[in-house]
Formats: sequence, structure tokens, C-alpha cells
Amino acid sequence: MASLKNLKTKITGIKKTSKVTKAMESISAIKMRYAQKEALDGRDYTFFVFGLLKRLSKVAPTTCKHGIFAPSVKSGKNTVIFLTSPDRGLTGGMNNFLFKKVEQVIKRNNLTKDNLSFVCVGKRGYEYVSKKGYKVEKYFEDVYEKTPQKEMEVVSNLLLDLYKNKEKNISNVISVYTNFKNTSEQKATSHIILPVIFDEIKLFVKRILPTKGKYAHLEKIDIDNSDISDYLYEPSMEKVVMSLIPFVLNVSVFYSLLESFASEHSARMVAMKNSTDRANELSEKFRRKYNKERQAQVTSEISEIISGVEAMKK
Repeated sequence: MASLKNLKTKITGIKKTSKVTKAMESISAIKMRYAQKEALDGRDYTFFVFGLLKRLSKVAPTTCKHGIFAPSVKSGKNTVIFLTSPDRGLTGGMNNFLFKKVEQVIKRNNLTKDNLSFVCVGKRGYEYVSKKGYKVEKYFEDVYEKTPQKEMEVVSNLLLDLYKNKEKNISNVISVYTNFKNTSEQKATSHIILPVIFDEIKLFVKRILPTKGKYAHLEKIDIDNSDISDYLYEPSMEKVVMSLIPFVLNVSVFYSLLESFASEHSARMVAMKNSTDRANELSEKFRRKYNKERQAQVTSEISEIISGVEAMKK
């Protein structure tokens, strides 16, 4: 009887868990659809902004010498990683893959705790780098729950100020975030956002473009061979670029947030669906076991009754 009671308690507990994960799956599905729409709609705009910057880069190196719009990383000693991560867990392996990418960037660039610091958007990333003992320049939490556009302007201005600060002696700013592929696939990625390097722009634009589905047609647009050398710049190329850089940086930072947010809710919805399916499987497994135990108990009781009746006949 004790065994049956334990099985019944387990079945009840699993069913309750299943209801919770099902509710969380539904909530994540709603947020995921909104986040996906925001991220996909942002790709079109982001593509053209960076396409403009890519075309502008053909003539900018000969006229702009301020070190932000540059052909390569400047000769500084320190690096800042701009890490965009979820504020909450229950996203399957998404955070693990993101943190592995961080470690890859650190290893590839020969970074240590002495020449590396972080600007973190998202609680999970902040907790990770804090436990590792890295310096955190600034931490932003629940950005998307606030007003993301205004919040991202604060973040991008902070990154630009850090980069320009001579005392910080920063060579580059690397963005690490999770890129949204589709509902079941998200990929951690990284690229240099400061200085604005031409090859990095091209790589970033390539990542924006999906291979299929919505906005896949943008791949047909040629951003490499567009000639803008005959354009007239007012008041000057230098001032045009200087005014464009903060804007482009803000677009890049905001885009990484959109991609990360879409990836987070997609990963959480899939994780909660898997949890619900697993809970249902366990519930069914224990239900069958309960029925077998109950059947065995009833059979045993019937056998005892029959044995008692037979004994009384004798």
C-alpha cells in the first residue's frame, strides 16, 4: 500500500510540474513570436545601415584619421567584451554555448584578467564573468523590459566613451551575443564593433542575411560594388563619418539585443516543450507501474479470499 501511495504522489507531482512547464511554454511562445518579429524586421533596416557604412568605407580611409573608422584594430593594450545574455535561465543549452563562445574569444585574442573587461547586458552573463573574476565596467539588467531603444543608446555611448578614453587604452570592443537562426536553432557569435573595421562590417552584414525565408532576397543586393566615390559630402567626409559612427554603433548594439532576446525565448519555449513532453512520458510510465502494482495487489487479495474460502470448506 505504501508503494501505491508513493506512486500516486509522484504522478500527482509530475502532472503539476507538467502544467507549470506547459504554461511557461505558452508564455515563451507569445514572447518568442513578438521577439522574432522585432529581430527579423530589424534585419532589413540594419542591413541597409551597415551596407551604407560598408560602401562609405571605400573612400573613408583616405580622409578619416580619427581611429574609430579604421582598417584594423588600434594598438591598445586592453579589450572590452560587450556580452549580451538572458536575464533568466531555463533556456536549455543556450547560455552554455554563449559562454563557450566568450572563452573562445578570450583564448583567440590571448586575453587575461589584466587586459580584459566586460560590459554586460543580462544577468546570466554578468554572473558568469563575475564568478570568473573578470572586471565588469557596467552591468545592465532587464533592459528589454524597460525601453530598449533608450537603454541601448546609453550602452552604445558607454562603449564609445570607453573606447575613446586614453587612460583605458582600449584596442577594440568585441560584441558576443546569440544570433537567431530559427525557432529551433540559435548560434553564439562574435564580431568587433569598435573600431569599425571594413572586413568586420562585411562579415556582420553576411550574418544578418538569412539563407532562406524572410529577407533572404536581400542577399541579391550588392553592397560591395556600389560606387559612392563621386558623392558630395557636406560639410565634410570627416564630419559625416563622425556623426554616423555613434548611430551605427547604436544600431549594432540594439540589433544584438533583438537577436539575443529572440534566441532566448525561442530556446526557452523549446526547453519548456521538451520538459512538458518528458513530464508526460514520466507520468504515463508511473501510471502504468501504478496500475500493475494495483492489479498485483488486487490479485493477491482475491487469492487470499479464495484460499480462505477453500480452507473453510474443509
